[in-house]
Amino acid sequence: MATQWTANVSSGQVLTAAKLQEIGAVWETWTPVLTASVTNPTLGTGGTTGGRWARVNKTIFGNAFIVFGTSGVNPGSGFYFVNLPIAAQSNTWPMGSGWILDSSASIERHIEITPDTVNRVGLWIDGTTNFSLSSSNPWIWAASDQIRFSFVYEAA
Repeated sequence: MATQWTANVSSGQVLTAAKLQEIGAVWETWTPVLTASVTNPTLGTGGTTGGRWARVNKTIFGNAFIVFGTSGVNPGSGFYFVNLPIAAQSNTWPMGSGWILDSSASIERHIEITPDTVNRVGLWIDGTTNFSLSSSNPWIWAASDQIRFSFVYEAA
């Protein structure tokens, strides 16, 4: 859980401008996990994931990257999902956007982040009729392909 700001003041103490400048949570690291609706993908040798997020009141801000490795990649099968750093409010819509890269063909596409459950989001390809990012859409994921995105949502 992200470190929350406490202001380090006691009851009845004056909250100064200097203390107000301390407002804001520390960004925390988190490991995004790419899963699929049928068979989970394998990022392969050298595959990496990383993410950072911060909480301000009940608002979660974050970003993530997923990079397939250079060998041993298996795209799995089905629609792709990524876990959230903390659960979302059940009636909220995590929102965000990012991009995907097919490194062998040097093709980039814009993606949107959409809710799936309170613990994960789906990845949707912007501007297409076959929206869901999957093991074979818009391409078959392979060595050095990337998924990168940012998001914001209300915490549970």
